[in-house]
Amino acid sequence: MKKWFLVPLFLLLAAVMVVTSCGGDETTPATTEPTTTEPTTTEPTPTETTPEPIVPTGTLTAVTSDFGFESTDPIFFESLWGWSWSDSLLRWDENNNFIPGVADSWDFDEATATWTFYIHEGIKFHNGEDLTAEDVKFSVDRFGADEPWVSFNPWSQFISYAYNKTDSIVVDDYTYQFVAAYPEACQQVVFAWTRILPKDYFEEVGQDGFRAFPIGSGPWKFVELIPKTSITLEANTEYWREDEIPYYEYYVELMVPEQATRVNMLRTGECDIALGIDYDRIEELTGDGFATINAGVAGTSSLSFQGTWFPNAGPTGDIRIRQAMSYALNRQEIADTWYAGFAKPGGQFYMVEGAFGWTDELTPDPYDPDLAMQLMEDAGYPDAFDDPIIHTYTTAAGQDYHLLLHSYWEAIGLQTSLEIVDSTISTAYIFHNFVGRIEETDDNVGWIFDWTYNSYFNSTYHCANMYTSKGIHSTGNDPTADDMYAAVTHTADINVADAAFAAFQLYVKTLYINIGVVEYEILTLYNPNTVGDWAGRNWVSYQDALNGIKHPGQ
Repeated sequence: MKKWFLVPLFLLLAAVMVVTSCGGDETTPATTEPTTTEPTTTEPTPTETTPEPIVPTGTLTAVTSDFGFESTDPIFFESLWGWSWSDSLLRWDENNNFIPGVADSWDFDEATATWTFYIHEGIKFHNGEDLTAEDVKFSVDRFGADEPWVSFNPWSQFISYAYNKTDSIVVDDYTYQFVAAYPEACQQVVFAWTRILPKDYFEEVGQDGFRAFPIGSGPWKFVELIPKTSITLEANTEYWREDEIPYYEYYVELMVPEQATRVNMLRTGECDIALGIDYDRIEELTGDGFATINAGVAGTSSLSFQGTWFPNAGPTGDIRIRQAMSYALNRQEIADTWYAGFAKPGGQFYMVEGAFGWTDELTPDPYDPDLAMQLMEDAGYPDAFDDPIIHTYTTAAGQDYHLLLHSYWEAIGLQTSLEIVDSTISTAYIFHNFVGRIEETDDNVGWIFDWTYNSYFNSTYHCANMYTSKGIHSTGNDPTADDMYAAVTHTADINVADAAFAAFQLYVKTLYINIGVVEYEILTLYNPNTVGDWAGRNWVSYQDALNGIKHPGQ
């Protein structure tokens, strides 16, 4: 993972010129001309000047393939857009350290498992109201709510089931205390995931009103959402972090499902940024003068097997078949072709080099089709199964990638079927918390989905969803994994937690309920003639990077 460090250099220049002229001889001082000394001149010392305020101008236009659930509310699935107009309680820096968000500082009392947050004074919501500890408590409580609201955000359960909201209080206008159920080293991850909403505004307009017109305290202000068409944001010129005010006055994101159309719009100048472009097209377009930026931590592409413990799971209920599917994949070839060299073998769910809990022992399986076929024979495939067909599912956007994976499996004799579903069904299958854990009668028992998404510095809570028996992806169901995960989360010592998480990762890899394929670079394609430097929080996500995008020449 690349890291950039900006080291300021201050140079103080002072010049003193003294010129002296003398005449005569040391032994014959008959005549001595008067000594003349030039006046001493000192150049003024440069002084630090206040940088000129950012004055947003112009419109930044991006095109993307799908708006998904079009969420503007962090408890309605996941609102990626919301990161543009909201601030979180804590943030990450580029070195995986937690830094202030709306909280300037915080304390943790291990004896009482109490977090105390000291909220920055002077933050304004977009409607001019002050952000206070009341808003923080309201947002934390609602993010983990099971009533009167219901949160469908996959990370909400890590507030709702593990923490003691009853004893969490507002101490004063700018101090909030959060009482946990037990000391936990990684709790700050959840706080960095919690966006702060305006309590008074929300209660005035109601949940539907907020979702129709959300406000926050972030660098962008919501303007308009036209379903399945566009979303428009406006720069918040009064943003409390003055050095993070956007350089563009407006940001417009258009939904353009066809990749060819998105590429053409980039070529013709109808957009500045094109999202969701295949890597072979990125290689072609960069060769034509377009540019890319790494916006976010490296991504992982992995395959996840749901409900494998049920008797009707079919072939994937046998670990030997899951192992065979892994050994059948030529990961290096996939990295070199599909990802055009912008990837490498690996990609276990949310685990990338340098992340929390990383160990070099997390090596991907080698390409070994002979071993794969031996494993199939040992499992009695296909005769041992009433229905030998293995199902994967994806949206139309992921169809070609799945067909590539299927070609490797079919080459060793596995029978596969690709199910194309819309994004609503796909998300409901993947995130079973919307209706509870997967049940034996569900259509997707034994099915496989791919998780191809950018990773994060610390994936403790993400991995609970994949590997534990409470996980919303309905993939994990192993008591040992549950116990090992508890060892990660029930300690306040971050070093102990890191070692426990590494051991956990090594163990769950042996279960073959998630198979890593590749670790890939997160590349965003843009036109360098209309877009300048990306100087924002590029290490977090595309949404966090938006307000730092400059005009050419800035």
